[in-house]
Amino acid sequence: MSLQFSSANVRRESDVSTLGTEVYSRLRNDLIAGYLQPGERLRFRQLSATYGVGIAPLREALSRLISDHLVIFEGHRGYSVAPLSLDDLYDLCSLRTELSCKALRKSIQHGDTAWEAEIVASLHLLERTPFPGETADRETIDEWESRHDRFHRALIAHCGSPRLLHFCNVLSDHFQRYRRAVVVRVSKSAALMERVREQHREVAEAAIARDTELAVAALARHFEGSVEIVAQNYQTISKNISGGKSA
Repeated sequence: MSLQFSSANVRRESDVSTLGTEVYSRLRNDLIAGYLQPGERLRFRQLSATYGVGIAPLREALSRLISDHLVIFEGHRGYSVAPLSLDDLYDLCSLRTELSCKALRKSIQHGDTAWEAEIVASLHLLERTPFPGETADRETIDEWESRHDRFHRALIAHCGSPRLLHFCNVLSDHFQRYRRAVVVRVSKSAALMERVREQHREVAEAAIARDTELAVAALARHFEGSVEIVAQNYQTISKNISGGKSA
């Protein structure tokens, strides 16, 4: 009997862990995408109904998301979505620029023809995907973000350092929280959107031509421009991205 009881416990713990991993992935995607607003309280009852899991997997997922700096825990308030702020934006993007440019430099050094082909293919797909407009639904925005991420990850994919790639991807995910807050708003500017496309092409062409200094400089300008676009729109959208409270 004791052996059977022990086996059942192991199975239950394994089930909880599996569910925790699954809900962690789903919650993380929704947090990055902004479907859960910065500052929003994360109540177990609502989360359980939304994601179809019990309390134990949710606790496991939220603990991991705290480590990811996407969720915060305060004893008197419980769990809530991590806030956004201009200070965090500039700190995040300074690190993102530094590490991504380093990874691009290494990828140009080590990249092969398959690396070049993926850059060309991902850029082609991105340019064939319209910027999300004011009436864009979740699927449309997600598709553009997915292809945008694919392009930027293709640029640095051959840096030869799994740890460097990991940190670049984490920083990119965190910046996506900010970009998502303004992408529909700024997409109304055709001139701005064309400038972004030109920046993507400039980085891609320089990387494939193995012009390291031009490619790195172009990527840095692109990131710095993205930061300024978000910062310029921050005050207007701050109520939305901070849950109605100052960040």
